[in-house]
Amino acid sequence: MSSTYEASRPVSSDTPDDIAGAVRAATKELSETLQSQGIDVAFEDIARLGHSESWDDEGQRWVQVVWVGEGTTEPKPEG
Repeated sequence: MSSTYEASRPVSSDTPDDIAGAVRAATKELSETLQSQGIDVAFEDIARLGHSESWDDEGQRWVQVVWVGEGTTEPKPEG
């Protein structure tokens, strides 16, 4: 069983600096969320996974970062 964690941030403009800033902010939020759940993962490891982008119904551009990790599973019964 795996658990999915994600964070997203709006992008204020199409400049590379604003996009990178939004990705950094979302990555930092996701890193903090994972740490609060007891998942020890480096910021750099999350950043290496990259990000996705989307636009909402109002035309706002968003960046998303996602971490899919192993969750806890119950041992399977023998037999």
